[in-house]
Amino acid sequence: MYCHLYGCKPALRSTTASAMWIWAALLGHLCCLAPWAFVMRQVEPYMDEIFHIPQAQKYCQGQFAEWDPKITTFPGLYLSSTFIRGFTGIFCGKDFLRLENVVYALGAHVVMYRLLRRSLEPQRAAAQSLLLSLYPIHFFFQALYYTDVGSLFWTLLTHDLATPVPKKVLPGRLHMCLAAASGCAAVLFRQTNAVWVMFTFGIAALQDLQSSKWGDELLRADISPSVLLTFCKALILESPRLLARLGPLLVPVLLFVGFVVQNGSIVVGDHSNHQVAVHWAQLCYLVAVTAGTSGFGSTSALSPSCFKIFGSDVSKRPRAFILALALVTALLHRYSLAHPFLLADNRHYTFYIWNRFLRRPWFKELLAPGYVYAGWYCWRRQSLAQSGLWVLIWSVAAVLTLVPAPLLEPRYWTTPVLMAHLYAHEVPDRNDRRMMSLSSTFIAGVAFMLVNIMTLGIFVYRPFAWPSGEVARFMW
Repeated sequence: MYCHLYGCKPALRSTTASAMWIWAALLGHLCCLAPWAFVMRQVEPYMDEIFHIPQAQKYCQGQFAEWDPKITTFPGLYLSSTFIRGFTGIFCGKDFLRLENVVYALGAHVVMYRLLRRSLEPQRAAAQSLLLSLYPIHFFFQALYYTDVGSLFWTLLTHDLATPVPKKVLPGRLHMCLAAASGCAAVLFRQTNAVWVMFTFGIAALQDLQSSKWGDELLRADISPSVLLTFCKALILESPRLLARLGPLLVPVLLFVGFVVQNGSIVVGDHSNHQVAVHWAQLCYLVAVTAGTSGFGSTSALSPSCFKIFGSDVSKRPRAFILALALVTALLHRYSLAHPFLLADNRHYTFYIWNRFLRRPWFKELLAPGYVYAGWYCWRRQSLAQSGLWVLIWSVAAVLTLVPAPLLEPRYWTTPVLMAHLYAHEVPDRNDRRMMSLSSTFIAGVAFMLVNIMTLGIFVYRPFAWPSGEVARFMW
């Protein structure tokens, strides 16, 4: 009778439908991942695993004072493995350690679904979260004992806990404290997550201000001097209230800054091979990957309609296009770096991309028009769903995490790529558009899985031997 009078049945049905769709998506994810987790048993610890697995096993045995100086990250991954086992030291073999990333991958899937449900209905959120979980670079490392998957999980969880639901107030103190704890875990997995914790701080503050008296100006899709001035003014005037609520998020950031000051470097070990650089070409790679993984629908980067809109924009602002093209060409020419690891290690696909294409005289510069188009597409796609300030905050976070990195490493793009996709989506208003969107997601998912089958299949079943006799495998 109570539900009949007050209308709780639709809410119950909505909750049931939401649970059904996310369980279906998780089952699909697990069905795609489980075979690879099984066949990976025949692969001995490889690449970074030769550092991570022995270090985790030392922690499992309580040997916390022993540390491999070649490890560059904080011990978050090893502490997590030890904590999961209750400090018992059992089940610390490579296969059990690798299974932890399966759990983290499913956890990241759930958090992505939660973020998508803020603006999408259950079936679309489930389909999109499954698609993002199959993103090839992310999916590849779900079967290995690397820091990437756990790093992504804690970063997304921090974002989910700290950012408000659209048109709602900021989460309460408990949520913020939990977000700060999750942020600490994220930084313990990977140092650059301190930037993404600050990204969460910025987005939470922006969303709060957009629902206040400042909203009309801050919701604009463009970034003009007046918008930036209003945003800065709002931050200053509202800072006491924002810091009182969002302040806990600054704890992991300040702790990380203290470590950098004391350590003299961002990385924990192997300082000589991980020096800070100026690598602006990383942003070109990022927008290319983000645009290239946007799907295959009517709004994808490869759709004729997007090319037509781009051509129209160029014809309206030819000087802006020429300036952007000149700037990108200059940055590619001057700031496309080749780390010694990239040049020497033929186990990575990037080794062949660089040596056969990007290192050729003027080849990388010839790609400048494509990068300009990809950048235009990413900006337009994000600004259709979010404000221009959101895109600016995301861009600053991407610059701070990628540009200082001298190594061309696809794993570094995962967090900004997935964060962009989580916030850029078309909200259909008719059944035909909904079906088109779901079919586009299905086609993209099939394409992702074909790439995953190819890359993981080559990794497992097509090893090769170095001149020394050591077994080598191709990977991202």
